[in-house]
Amino acid sequence: MARQVTVCVVGDVRQAQHGGCLGGPFYFEDGSMALKANNPTASQPAELIPQWLDEAMADWASGASTVLTIETADPRREGQLIDHIISRFDHILRYHPWTGLEQADRSAGRFTAVKTSAHSDYEPGLQNECRDLGGALRQMDRLLRQKQTALVLRGLDRPDSRLDLNAELISAVRSWTVDRDILVRKSLICLISPNPLCALDQDTLNQTSVVRPELATFDERLALVRTTVKRAGAPLDEDRQRTIALATAGLNLHQTHNVLLKTYHVEGSFPAERIKRLKSEYVRRSDVLEIEDPKVTFQDIGGYEAAKRLVVQELIRPLENPQRAKESALPLPRGILLFGPPGTGKTLFAKALAGQVNLPFVHLKPENIFQSYLGVSGQNLAKAIRLIEDISPALVFVDEIDRFGRRSTDPGDGASQERNDVFGQMLTWLGDEGRKSIIVGTTNVPNSLDEAFLRPGRFSIFLPFLYPDEDARRQILLAHLGLVGGRSRPRIDEHSARRAVDRIAAQTELYTGADLELLVTRAKQRFFRSTCQAMTQVHLLEAHADYRVATDTRRSLEEQYRALGPMFANSLELLMRTEHQAPSVSPG
Repeated sequence: MARQVTVCVVGDVRQAQHGGCLGGPFYFEDGSMALKANNPTASQPAELIPQWLDEAMADWASGASTVLTIETADPRREGQLIDHIISRFDHILRYHPWTGLEQADRSAGRFTAVKTSAHSDYEPGLQNECRDLGGALRQMDRLLRQKQTALVLRGLDRPDSRLDLNAELISAVRSWTVDRDILVRKSLICLISPNPLCALDQDTLNQTSVVRPELATFDERLALVRTTVKRAGAPLDEDRQRTIALATAGLNLHQTHNVLLKTYHVEGSFPAERIKRLKSEYVRRSDVLEIEDPKVTFQDIGGYEAAKRLVVQELIRPLENPQRAKESALPLPRGILLFGPPGTGKTLFAKALAGQVNLPFVHLKPENIFQSYLGVSGQNLAKAIRLIEDISPALVFVDEIDRFGRRSTDPGDGASQERNDVFGQMLTWLGDEGRKSIIVGTTNVPNSLDEAFLRPGRFSIFLPFLYPDEDARRQILLAHLGLVGGRSRPRIDEHSARRAVDRIAAQTELYTGADLELLVTRAKQRFFRSTCQAMTQVHLLEAHADYRVATDTRRSLEEQYRALGPMFANSLELLMRTEHQAPSVSPG
């Protein structure tokens, strides 16, 4: 007689909308998971088992851990897990705080609610549904000890990390990780969560085996593209399908499927541009990253010729000539650090670099990483790094990188320890030889960075950015007036305005590009309030006469940055050629 085995799945209502891997024995329909009644014990061929799942089950089978924490928000990963488990367990249960405890009814091909009898100690009354988490855990605890049982926990993340609401869950997990009866029965407990620290405390989580499935491999996305394209009847050749699979890098399987469906619904085909745009929206929803598609290149900015020349030689040419780089055994730069006063165009330069090499521009913002709840900041950074490497090759822009590049000097409190943990993660990522991303960081305070942060192997190029010179200031003013490039132009006396621009450019030493943009805006406001038929040099000169900057402070600041140049810039040629000229946009 076959051995009876039970699986319990404790679920998340969000993940009950879709799921299962392609061709697997489970699928989601109308919010519930259904079984293929014609082949309920079908399992995936060994070569199709994802690596993450193979490693997770190996941990359990070896006795290394009875509790697996699967960190994913992808319902298709859950489907893969269920596909894999169903051939190994005869009785399958799942639990969700909303639907309660359910069991697989193979004859009906779906899950049905588990009822408890009137004499049950779960709660009084006839045929009660097991909705209460505490009661369900106690009922499942008995099964885990009595016979081989797999318990899969889902949907137990608490808002704002209110772990006090999960006290019974935490107690149960701590008990299960060391329970002899569970070890002897070879029972399995799985917690599926996109944010495990919102379900368990750190100490409890450390007692489990944490598995982090990749978002989606290229082969998985390609298989999904092929299936979706076939069902749509779209005439796409293999090369275009592979291009789409590449364009969806950085999405999980569920997101990839949604992007393909939305694209086809709107376009009737699968254009890569719309797919990239929808992907950017998904990445932005992650709350840790943003993806942009820069429209500027080095041809669109003025100034910093020495910096551009160095980046072209050390980064762009090797990317454009990969075979020659391979013959030379030439590695790409590990990272680029831009330092200088605020408003001098460091962000614009980074965007132009991304546009120049035609790579995704991924913005890693410190404010999206650092959170007030202990443990969340480190988890956010780990999530961001995994997502970046899935998207890569990409150019990663980290503004105010000094927020990541300093250790806390106060070892006592938890917040300081977490900041040090984040620092360590960033340090490890920067030095990772397998890193596929190119990191461009900016800082206004390079001397505040930890020495370990600046060692060779983490940043290869250090570029100083100072205030724009007269020619660059002239180009910035003309651009914001719409006299060069493609910006909208006011009704203007061009000859008169150009005379004013020459005069203002000569008198605005130590102004930033942001200052000059605001100066032009104020001139436009004066023209708007006047009765003049065209904007003239009068409006510009009056705006300039009224505009003030702290020149003495900036002069002192520039001297400080000039002194820092030899300390940080690691190219003598660059130092000799550095011009204090900021980027000026030629919009188009």
